[in-house]
Amino acid sequence: MSAQNDDAAEYEGILSNIFSSRAVSQIIDFFLDHKEFDYSPGEIAKKTGLSFRTVFRELPNLDQMQIIYLSRKIGKTNMYRLNTDLQAVAFLQKFALEMSQIHAERSPLNEIPQKL
Repeated sequence: MSAQNDDAAEYEGILSNIFSSRAVSQIIDFFLDHKEFDYSPGEIAKKTGLSFRTVFRELPNLDQMQIIYLSRKIGKTNMYRLNTDLQAVAFLQKFALEMSQIHAERSPLNEIPQKL
């Protein structure tokens, strides 16, 4: 393997740390769409279609990065909420909105049918 390939194999940027898996992306998408309330790992799993185990594994990482935070406990259940005070979360919201608009514009449903 060349030195260039070694560098590529070892490089991990901040986005790859944040979006370490599709599950993390789904959880962040969920919180961006549901920022008004806090949610338990079970609710997040149910609404995203991810397994409880996957959600439970990923939430501490997102909490450590301050994207979400532990807002309260109900009995033994942790409740998490999107950290809308973090400027990076505001940027994520804007990024997600702009990307969804681009995706919608390029959707086959938006193409004008051509007359034959």
